[in-house]
Amino acid sequence: MNRTVILLIITAFFLSACTNTNWVRTNVDKQRDFIVTLEQQEEGVIARQQYEHPYEIDLVNLEKLMGDLIYIKKAGMMNKKKQNPVFQAVEIDRLAPLLVDSLAKADANQRIRFASFNLGNALLFSDSRKTEGVIFVSSPGRLNIAFNYINSTRQPSETSASDHIYSNVNTLQIQTSDNTILPSVPYAELHEFESGKQAPMWVVADLERLEEAISTATLPIVKVTKEVPPVDSVKTGTIATPVMITEQTHVPDNLLEEEIKDKLMFLKELLNDELITEKDYNTKKNELLDKID
Repeated sequence: MNRTVILLIITAFFLSACTNTNWVRTNVDKQRDFIVTLEQQEEGVIARQQYEHPYEIDLVNLEKLMGDLIYIKKAGMMNKKKQNPVFQAVEIDRLAPLLVDSLAKADANQRIRFASFNLGNALLFSDSRKTEGVIFVSSPGRLNIAFNYINSTRQPSETSASDHIYSNVNTLQIQTSDNTILPSVPYAELHEFESGKQAPMWVVADLERLEEAISTATLPIVKVTKEVPPVDSVKTGTIATPVMITEQTHVPDNLLEEEIKDKLMFLKELLNDELITEKDYNTKKNELLDKID
């Protein structure tokens, strides 16, 4: 058998595999800024999976997990790697309830795919971003969230998530990425492939440890107003008007100062590279300096 024939056979095999495999998707909800679907793989017949679905997860637990997800962004113009939240608060508010509901409705062959659009937190100007991924429970108490991309720049034509076209890249086979999730909490870790290599955008959470983290979390300190009797009333036993004392919290501002410093440095680079005018530079610089007490 000559080489040409062998190549034709191999090509035909892969083309056949591609045409016989596709995803059957059922929309759960589709809005301007997000879309959530149940999906299952079809290879002539529905491909059997081993998801622990349906699965009931507490909304607070999922919101906590989504809020804790941090990723390292590839180095930009300033050659610095930045840590950024995967989801903005508004994304968590609208996605988490739908994902909880979808996990409770999915069967053992279905996983949940989602896409979320947002206005990214750029250093100076807002830009349109999109995040796509899947979520499923692989074994009791093991919640998986894997991403195709995180806060990727949207194309000008991508004006609504309702018209979103899902990535054709297999989410669970991505082994390299410009962005990598940072396992910054004790209850979650990156998925490890059989080769021993960690998946850069696939995180697995231990839900039991997540619940423990929530129950033992330190509550934030807030202003507390309390009544303290005057000194004279304590000594004499007389009734007097209570004195109201407000305990002020001290909020560290080093994080804000570092962020402003980075923005000023980036702004200066833009001016030096003649990407903005001196007027734009001065305007933005003054806005940033005004935020420093």
